[in-house]
Amino acid sequence: MAKKDNIASRVKEAVLPLVEGAGYTLWDVTFYKEVSEWILEVSIDKEEGISTDDCSVVTRLIDPVIDEMDPVEDAYCLMVSGAGGYRDLVLPMHYEYALAHGCDAEVRTFTAVEGRKQFEGKLISYDEESVTIEENGKEIRFEKKQIAKITAICYTDIEE
Repeated sequence: MAKKDNIASRVKEAVLPLVEGAGYTLWDVTFYKEVSEWILEVSIDKEEGISTDDCSVVTRLIDPVIDEMDPVEDAYCLMVSGAGGYRDLVLPMHYEYALAHGCDAEVRTFTAVEGRKQFEGKLISYDEESVTIEENGKEIRFEKKQIAKITAICYTDIEE
């Protein structure tokens, strides 16, 4: 099987124009194994929130393109979902979204910082080298190389 990241990036590149053309933001594409099933997950967003109808629209739009690409040798399940309230921050657009929407951030570090490996506070800035949060009135700056995972906690109204 081709590398998981390569599959996700190829699919992302192929579906991006379709998703954006339909008025959505492509948040991320991931390819992973859950129990014994491979999942190709396409996460989308829009300012008003994502409904199940939105997921159906995007699935119908991208499914033929992904079938034509045939990026996965084995059986897999295509899943289109809203980006949700908990969003991994990877790309600059992710950080911009989290800052613009006043999201909190949960930061997990590889090694202990000030005796801990997990922090949660308001995301207040980021750049190519670092991320800063405010936790209990104190600013804490992390070098990106220290961060194992950073997740934005965005409280948005989700449509049903």
